[in-house]
This record gives sequence, C-alpha cells and structure tokens, in this order.
Amino acid sequence: MADPKKPRLPFAPWDRRELPGIFTVEESARRVGHYKWIEMRLFEVLGGWVATVPELDVKLRLGTHCYHHAWHSELWHKRLPELREMNPERLTASPNDELVAFVDAMTEPEGPDLTIEKLVGAYRVLIPAKIAAYTYHRNNTSTITDAPTIRSLDFALADEFNDWRDGEMMLQSLIQSEAELDRAIAHQAALQKLMLAAGGIAGPGTIGDSYEPTQEAHA
Repeated sequence: MADPKKPRLPFAPWDRRELPGIFTVEESARRVGHYKWIEMRLFEVLGGWVATVPELDVKLRLGTHCYHHAWHSELWHKRLPELREMNPERLTASPNDELVAFVDAMTEPEGPDLTIEKLVGAYRVLIPAKIAAYTYHRNNTSTITDAPTIRSLDFALADEFNDWRDGEMMLQSLIQSEAELDRAIAHQAALQKLMLAAGGIAGPGTIGDSYEPTQEAHA
C-alpha cells in the first residue's frame, strides 16, 4: 500500500511539462482580445461575401467557413478574463490602426467579378497570418496554467488549416489565365504590405522576434 505521507511530485512520471510560458496574464488577455476581434471581422466579411459571390461552390464554402470564425470568436470570448480592470469588451479590439486598414482593404472588393480578390485576401494573407499567430501562441504558453487556451488554439488551428486548404483550392480552380494570375499576385502584394505594417494579427511581436539584441544595440 502506498504511503499517503510520502511526498509526490505534482505530475505523473510520464508528464513532465514545464510550468512557465512566456506570456503574462495581461499579454495573454491582450492577444486573445485581438484574436476575438479578427475572428468577428472575418465572420462578417465572409458572411457578406456569401450574398455577392456568384460561384455556387465558393458561396457554399464561404457559408461554412464564416461560422467557423463565429465559433472561434466565442471560444476567445470565453478565454478573456472577467476582471474589472480587464474588461472583455475593452480587450476586444484591433491591435492598431494598420490592421483595421488591412481589414478595410480586404473587404473592399465588392463586385461579383472580384471573387479572386476576395479569396486572396482571406486565404492567402489573413488566414496564414492567423495560423502563424496561433501556432506561436500555442508553442509558447504554459501547458499547465494555460491548458484551456491551448485547447482553444488547437480547435481553431484545425479549422484554419482546413479552411486555408479549401480557399487555396478554390483560388487555383478560379485562376485560369495569366491576367487572372496577375490580379491575384497584385492584390496579395498590396494586402501583404498592409499586414506587414500591422505586424500581424496581434500587432508587432505577433510571432515573436527572431533577432537577438546585438552588443552594438546595447552600446
């Protein structure tokens, strides 16, 4: 019989997770608020396009995908802290004006002949940026203290990867001439510059900083 007074480690021998993540509670809440904001915007954008896109197969896919993003925004809302000083509504915001400009530009193509531009914005720029942000967050948060966030990130990432694949295949089926390819490339480049200016969906540092400070920088 096991000795009940013998001290035991807090986790089973097969579970030796690291306790600390790199995010403070405030930083994690800030990021989650930005995630909720961009998921809500993408839900609204894709839902609006369902009515204007003439291609039936694209219309049906957008209808499915927009509800994925509505669900993701609900997941993020539930992960926001309910402390008075960290009000969920205040945290649900864009990280900066540059990301607002990106969403405005992504939404701009309205005509029924601009399905390529619509899909490029969502599936070649925004969703890859979301996948990068969510992956970075998942890889750098505590598996112990922030396990519910990791679970939400896993759900969201599974949808994002599947939706990205659908979107890319829709684009490849629509682009059938050099002129259409040029349209896609030009629109992607314009939107990518706006996303670069925003620093990602959570602002500068969305996926960390790959460059270590140099001695010269400290001199």
